[in-house]
Amino acid sequence: MDHIYTFCQTLYNCIYLPIHYYKNGNLELVLPDTRFSFDLAALHLPELLSRQQAVSYLITKESDYFGLIQNDHTGQYVLIGPVISTQPSPESIRNIMKEYGISLECKEQLTEFYQFTPMFSFHQFCHFLALFYQELTGDVIDIESYLNIQPVDENVPIASLHTARSYDLKEIENFHNTYHYEQQYLEYIRNGNTNGLKEFFSNSFSLQAGRIADNPLRQAKNILITAVTLVTRCAIEGGLDIESAYQLSDIYIQEGEKLQSADALYLLQYNMMLDFTNRVAQAQIPHDTTQDVYKCIQYIKRHTNQAISVSDVADHVGKSRSHISRCFKKELGFQMNDFIMRCKLEEAKSLLSYTDKSISEISNYLCFSSQAYFQNVFKKKYGITPNQYRKKAGC
Repeated sequence: MDHIYTFCQTLYNCIYLPIHYYKNGNLELVLPDTRFSFDLAALHLPELLSRQQAVSYLITKESDYFGLIQNDHTGQYVLIGPVISTQPSPESIRNIMKEYGISLECKEQLTEFYQFTPMFSFHQFCHFLALFYQELTGDVIDIESYLNIQPVDENVPIASLHTARSYDLKEIENFHNTYHYEQQYLEYIRNGNTNGLKEFFSNSFSLQAGRIADNPLRQAKNILITAVTLVTRCAIEGGLDIESAYQLSDIYIQEGEKLQSADALYLLQYNMMLDFTNRVAQAQIPHDTTQDVYKCIQYIKRHTNQAISVSDVADHVGKSRSHISRCFKKELGFQMNDFIMRCKLEEAKSLLSYTDKSISEISNYLCFSSQAYFQNVFKKKYGITPNQYRKKAGC
């Protein structure tokens, strides 16, 4: 495995640029390795080789860029492309199929190939040619002068890009249609309605999401990150404490980055939504809760591992103990001391279910005065001892 081979692999993993690498006339590497029955780039190789230039390129009728970089001394050459600056329309796909003699059965494969091919400007394409020239020969080349290309201003305003993209998408009637779909499922999450969410997802939807990545795996990961972000905020609105929500958000995003298939990511996304919804259902508070009481709830849930009292909570919100106690009881229907204990016991359940920490460790962590007291209040609340609960949970 030579230097150019590994360079091609590294560059592809960074920017997903389609690459063919040849050595002494033999094809050594194809990226991406789609194993399709057609090869768009290879069909242009004879024409580019016939020009007998160290760097050459061509632009097809459908504005695809292909480039060839050669080193005659080593017998190495790299073919890059297709490089595109805009997504081809359905009509362009049909024209490409006709031009390359691609069968109708491969239309879906061709469309998917272009969908996840990154978009670069012609100026960027030329600098890819210069980069490969430097790797193959060890020399630096002024690509604009070599190819007699006028430099292009890359500082295109966002408004111009948006206008051009909007024009293209309207021409092919390709619109985002996920907004109302998102609003529906987010409302189920906000209300802690797990059954409603499951029923909602059991229906079929025809969705047109935006293209936010250069390959299917990265697309799925980016969609997961977006979904986690939206769901986290809705869950907080529904009553899930802020720290728990953001910790859970971080965990799902980190777990998603580890996965290597789109299907696994979409399954994780579905489970993530159900998880948040269940937690909202357990933590729901009235929507008309005042800011002071809401701050009390957040403070208590963040400090279950401390020996907090009603006075500590009152100090945090800057109110008297008696005033905040009355407000808490009036708005939520139970005493603040009871809520503090409930939060500690709920966390105890999680620690018993998902960790191997001993009963003594959990008791100390949650600042119970003794292990015996912890066991007594746990049994009084749930009807079984902490150890029995752990066995029932299968830990």
